[in-house]
Amino acid sequence: MNPAGAVRARTLRLGEVTPVEAERWADLVDRALEPNPFLSPAYLLSASRWLARTTGIVLLVVERDDRMIALLPLSRDERFHGTPLRYATTAGAFLKDDAPLCAPLVDTEHAATALDHLLGYLADRRNGFPPLVELTLLPGDGALSDALHDACHRAGVPMLERSRFERAFLDRASDAPAPRDALSRSKRKQVERLTRRLEESAGRPLLMEDRGADPRAFEDFVALEASGWKGDVDQDGGALDVTPGAVEWFTDVTDGLRDRKNLHLLTLVAGDDVVYMSMLLGAGGTLYSLMDTYDERFARFSPGVIGRVMEQEFVLGSTTADRFDPCLHPKNVGPSGLYRDRRTLVGVVLATRGLLPRLLVRSVPTLRRLRDRVVGTPGETAEDAS
Repeated sequence: MNPAGAVRARTLRLGEVTPVEAERWADLVDRALEPNPFLSPAYLLSASRWLARTTGIVLLVVERDDRMIALLPLSRDERFHGTPLRYATTAGAFLKDDAPLCAPLVDTEHAATALDHLLGYLADRRNGFPPLVELTLLPGDGALSDALHDACHRAGVPMLERSRFERAFLDRASDAPAPRDALSRSKRKQVERLTRRLEESAGRPLLMEDRGADPRAFEDFVALEASGWKGDVDQDGGALDVTPGAVEWFTDVTDGLRDRKNLHLLTLVAGDDVVYMSMLLGAGGTLYSLMDTYDERFARFSPGVIGRVMEQEFVLGSTTADRFDPCLHPKNVGPSGLYRDRRTLVGVVLATRGLLPRLLVRSVPTLRRLRDRVVGTPGETAEDAS
């Protein structure tokens, strides 16, 4: 037990997390500056029970008064983009493919303290972390971005932004028109026409409902997904039912989030027919659509398009969520065009210590020259440079 007011940073392996620590971790998710369900124990800790690619993830945690106030998952890698420098990254084998947001959990009330201790721990070579730390899929603005920049300034830690992009988003505070009205005139007419035709085919009006509280709904989602092209192994569809360990993992995920009322399984029905389903994970005031599927009997009516539009209307009209992120890669131009707002995400690298890492981060144009110089210097290693 920590003395009253004591703050400490330490590392924790996923396999070593106790039930008490898991509960403190879960409590932090909703208190975070950037609530992130993909770093919740329901998502990340449960993945470690079923998926081998979580091996190597180390949790850097900061605690105060036996309360977790920061959590950052990192994986170590050997060479930072062509240089001989070792680095740690949030884009390890698991998170780079399965987490559409990698923002660390930082307690809103103790943000400065949490980040100062986190950076201080990373800067101490005795703790075993390499001098370069890559943070991927961070919000490009907002409270966490501001707090991280301020903490790096206080610690004298150079930060380099290496990537930036925008993806589809829905913000309740936006002054844009309602989701359907925000569509182009032609797209809006198309959605309305397809909706009428689907309702005529099904003989029932379409209705969106939330079945997140029903454990059987997840089983229905798995079955519906497996019945379509995603369940075809030859097409590499990637359905949960054909991916080793995925059903078991997501059974844990949905159970854990359901217990905390952070699971939504939006279901578009026409009478007894399930047309479309979307799995939403919640944290704080934000919902994230991680995966969706539809009944291919209705494929000619574009149920995915109809479902995404009605999903947005449901979020604004029937939930208290402030923001909704469909987690769409920008390359998905068609689906992204169904959303009125955009969110900026960035990737950054921090040089926590060492002359060469700091010079590398501060002097991007010299990257190639530095790499050639270091590689060509007999006897010097990345560890020497750190």
